[in-house]
Amino acid sequence: MKKRGSAADTNPQNLQRTYGRASMRASIVIADDDPDILNIVATALEANGYEVHRASNGREAVDQVRAKRPDVVIMDMMMPLMSGYEATSALKADESTRAIPIVALSAKAMPADVARATEAGVDGYITKPFRMAHVLSAIAAYV
Repeated sequence: MKKRGSAADTNPQNLQRTYGRASMRASIVIADDDPDILNIVATALEANGYEVHRASNGREAVDQVRAKRPDVVIMDMMMPLMSGYEATSALKADESTRAIPIVALSAKAMPADVARATEAGVDGYITKPFRMAHVLSAIAAYV
């Protein structure tokens, strides 16, 4: 048996066995300008029963969230066109999207970076590199 926290955490089938499928088809917008991270996270979320909408920059993230009204947003903080900080601030300033939880997924791990994201309005913070188990656990806290 592979223990949690091992390389098995990156295999969507193992994650599905660990966390089960989402009980309802919860919707998630994931925003990241790194196509590899975007695809890895989206694939794992889809394998766990989530409906996933992708954005490759902050502007797309804001547009996707406003159009799709997801249950949770996973937001990279450093993206082109509009940073994750700016996108989060815009979503939290909009009454129609304010209540949607936003989880930061960022390589910026210093306390000042976390504080800046918190001030922008993020509800959770995961640092890169990350384990998919942490992402799934964070999402489960909001859906």
